[in-house]
This record gives sequence, structure tokens and C-alpha cells, in this order.
Amino acid sequence: MEKHVEISKIIDFLRENVHKVYGICNNITVSCLSDIEHVNENTLDWISPHRKNKLDIAEKSKALVIVVGEDIGYSDKLESQGKVIIVVDDAKKALAKVANEFWIEAKTAFVHPAANIDKEARVDSSVYIGAGCAIGKCSIGSNTVIHPNVTIYDGVTIGKNCIIHSGVVIGTDGLGCQREIDGSLVKFPHFGGVIIGNDVEIGANSQIARGALSDTIIGDGCKINGLCFIAHNCILGKNVWITGDTMLAGSVKVEDNVTIFSKVIVREQVCIGMSSIVGMGSVVTKSIPANEMWLGVPAKRIEK
Repeated sequence: MEKHVEISKIIDFLRENVHKVYGICNNITVSCLSDIEHVNENTLDWISPHRKNKLDIAEKSKALVIVVGEDIGYSDKLESQGKVIIVVDDAKKALAKVANEFWIEAKTAFVHPAANIDKEARVDSSVYIGAGCAIGKCSIGSNTVIHPNVTIYDGVTIGKNCIIHSGVVIGTDGLGCQREIDGSLVKFPHFGGVIIGNDVEIGANSQIARGALSDTIIGDGCKINGLCFIAHNCILGKNVWITGDTMLAGSVKVEDNVTIFSKVIVREQVCIGMSSIVGMGSVVTKSIPANEMWLGVPAKRIEK
């Protein structure tokens, strides 16, 4: 990740979120992001909003450039150290944006010879597909990255700028069954597909099942961590964030901007309202209204 970036360019990139800049930026560059134990003079450092004594932390940091989420002033010591303090709305968010803009290298168009792609698949010429992928009769939009060993069944549509990590399986049948009198199982057929919007990221070894009579839908901007299972006919709105090892049963509806933390189980046909939060390890057995936080087994409303 060693790449020298002028501070003036970073400030210009963040300009809508920058409230104030202390210090002289001329000819100062940064070349890396670092954890707290490895900060050096070339690091673009930041201070968590949860830390106390932010001014003291800034003065003790080995970095010359520090991003903070509140105005800590510019002490004589900071000035004598020649440090640059960039005051923004949200330091961690600003750091993430800068890292994505200046240090993350986008993969270029490539299809690995060990990938198996159906002749009827519609894959944009800018897509990256890694080794061992099996791509059925599906559609994949521009600048999407499919990492190695991903399986995409027939009837799947993936939008632009998506990232599908290794081991993901998209478009499998669900397993809705009815029992006969003798106890034997009759599997309900699946005719639907999976529609994935733009700017979606799906973590390693996750599975998304296709719909039974209509499509499973993942909206624009959704981020789904590894080891998650999204069952048939689930509908996720825009910018839904689901962390690892979570399971959504059939026909669950998750509205825009919902956050679901790790190891959550959501019962079939439940709706989670817009901008709500479901806490770690919860079991959701009934619908959740918008803008609420729920936690527990079974999940219940708690105060934010």
C-alpha cells in the first residue's frame, strides 16, 4: 500500500467534509495507513471519536498528518512539531474514503482461463472473473469483480461495480417442502431468479437462493459479509448492511439502510423497517418497525 499522496490532494478530495485545516500542507505527503502500533511520520493517522484527550493523542502521535472528527485546536506543541490537523465530520469515514480513492487499486478486466462461463452469459467486457468460477446463463454488469471459485447459477442478474468474494454461491434453489401423509417430502419448485443491484458486495462463502415464483432481490449498495445465507424470495432494499454468519429465512423483507449484526436469524416473512438495527446474535420472530433497535432471543425493542 506504499504510495505517496500529497496532503493537498486529500484535502481537496474531502473538501465537502473538511471544516478546518491547521498547519502548513506544502510539500507534505503521506504514504500509508497504519494501526496504532505502527504509526510513523508517513502515516495518515486518525483519532477515534470515542477516545478522550484527543489533543494529547495528536501531540504524541508519530504521524505528521492527523484526521480528527472535532476541532481540537492547534497547540503550540502541534505547531512546533509541524503537524497538519484536518478537521472533518467523521474521521473514520473520511479515512475510508481516502483509502478507497488513493490506495485501493481496482482490478482490471480479466477472465481466468480456468473459469467456466456459459456461452449464453452476458458479461460486460470490463468484468474481472477469477479462477475456478462457474458462471451460468446470467448477466454481469460493468466493473464487477468475481473472485475465484464463485458459482453463479442460471437466471442471476448482477449490476455494476459489485464485488463477489470467493466461495459465494448465487441462484441455488431454496428448500421449501410440503409433507405427504406418509411423511415424505415434496419439494416446491423454483422458477424465480436473483437480481443484484449496483455497488453490492457479498462476502466469502455466502449463499443467495433464487426465488420460488418471483425473484430474490438485493438492492443497490448492500454489503453482505461472509458466511451469510439469504433464502428464497428475500427482498433487501438499498444500503442494507449484514455482518457475518447471519441467516434470513424465506420471503424476509429488509428495508433501506438497515443494519443487521453477526449471527442473527430472521424468521420467514418478517419485515425489518427502514434504518433499524438488529443486534448481534438476535433471533427475529416478528416484524420490526422503522428506526428501532432490537436485540435478544427472541429479539425485543431496546432504547438506542
